[in-house]
Amino acid sequence: MRRNLFLFLLLLVAMQVAAQQVTLNKQRHFKKNVPSGNYSGIAWLGGDRYAVVDDKSPTAGFFLMTIRTDSTTGDIIEVRVDSFMTSNQPNRDEEGICYVPQSSTLFVSSESDGQIVEYCLDGQLTGRRLNIPDVFATAYSNRGFEALTYNAETHRFWTTSENTLKADGEQPDIRRKIANRLRLQSFDDNLQPGEQYWYITDSSAVKGTKGRNILGVSGLAALDDGRLIVMEREIRQTSNKIGSFVHIKLYIVNPSLQQPGDYLRKQLLTEFRTRINLTKRSFANYEGLCTGPRLADGRQVLLLVADSQNHYKGWLKDWFKTIVISE
Repeated sequence: MRRNLFLFLLLLVAMQVAAQQVTLNKQRHFKKNVPSGNYSGIAWLGGDRYAVVDDKSPTAGFFLMTIRTDSTTGDIIEVRVDSFMTSNQPNRDEEGICYVPQSSTLFVSSESDGQIVEYCLDGQLTGRRLNIPDVFATAYSNRGFEALTYNAETHRFWTTSENTLKADGEQPDIRRKIANRLRLQSFDDNLQPGEQYWYITDSSAVKGTKGRNILGVSGLAALDDGRLIVMEREIRQTSNKIGSFVHIKLYIVNPSLQQPGDYLRKQLLTEFRTRINLTKRSFANYEGLCTGPRLADGRQVLLLVADSQNHYKGWLKDWFKTIVISE
């Protein structure tokens, strides 16, 4: 009995330590400095500088933003849109963005054409793109490349489709309570495809078949040690909006510990929910994720950005959020 009690106390301590490894700061919006938009991807350029894509911007390109965070807590102090850099090409439903410091260029993923292309920081296209395996062309409409990340230490890009590809099965919806079976794909600095792994999302726990349900991966963040943070997003929309929510789960995977073609083992890092009810309108459709600066104590800041659909009917806001993790 005494031994069981000791083990139980050890488990409680371990759970408390694990809980202290993640800090979720309040989501914030900055209406005066950030025009209403459809912000869908974010990349850290160093310091307080970020690049953010809008999947419905008038032309293809990205916003340069200043995002200041507290050096002790990681909480967001200020967000300001500085400029919009564009190639003057038509918008491609641009969803994900990542920064490559070696070349000072950005790569942007598109759901409309299924391509991931390179931009200079002035918004001009370089003509280069990732060499994407043909299987990704079987993505369901508007369910292709949402997530994109790059890490300069590992020299790897990573991306995946938001939902199961047609080649791999059905995608979940409000009636099909199934998981997504995704291909997590890497690329090297030569823009050629590398390792590919299977990733299985959680299935929905929503009951009933009325309304709308969207479940998939909307963001990735690559860490220096080769691990990846995968952002699973579930959107529940009711017919009258009341009771709608967004449930975000961040998982850690470590491809370097497994063989290409394996189903990746995942570990829950943290989760949270935003919602619309009679007293609260915190609903935030988080589509963008990136690593940001480190705090004074060495902890890593993660930046999240939400798509408000241009402040949809006054219900939604352009939310920004930070999460601080101990690696």
